[in-house]
Amino acid sequence: MCNRCAQLDEKLQHYRELAERANDKLTNEALDGLAKQYEAQKLAMHSKPEK
Repeated sequence: MCNRCAQLDEKLQHYRELAERANDKLTNEALDGLAKQYEAQKLAMHSKPEK
């Protein structure tokens, strides 16, 4: 796993842990959105063929 992916995984884990503790719907939706953005970034980085 590359360094950037490891950083994204840490952020994903952090947001998921926050979402588990959050009690309101708006916060959960925001955290889910952030997690989806980081997952998309991670996928986009490795969907390109490396030279």
